[in-house]
Amino acid sequence: MAVEFAPDADATVGRISGDIDVLAAPSFALALAHLTDGGSSSRIIVDMTAVDFVGTSGLSILSEFAESARRQHITWVLAGNRAVLRPVEAMGLDAMIPTCRTVRDAFDRVEKIAHS
Repeated sequence: MAVEFAPDADATVGRISGDIDVLAAPSFALALAHLTDGGSSSRIIVDMTAVDFVGTSGLSILSEFAESARRQHITWVLAGNRAVLRPVEAMGLDAMIPTCRTVRDAFDRVEKIAHS
């Protein structure tokens, strides 16, 4: 798993790539926590469009991140490919995790959520 952070004028983007399995889960959790540390942005995009696999430990971490973001009043969106969105939807997590298929759509959705 690889992580890259890209602050943007509209949102902070955390780009995650590779596999998020039980071995990568601690690093994944730290990466998501880094996105919310310091309150530098109230809008976050978690870009997982380059993730090849997400296991149950990764889904659990996403669920915990969603709850943490809600408590901190952070607007966020998950951009993901089929390998990410299918298990999110299958586990019913899409009810609490706003999702998009592209980063561009995620920027649009973050803006829409922030202004609703």
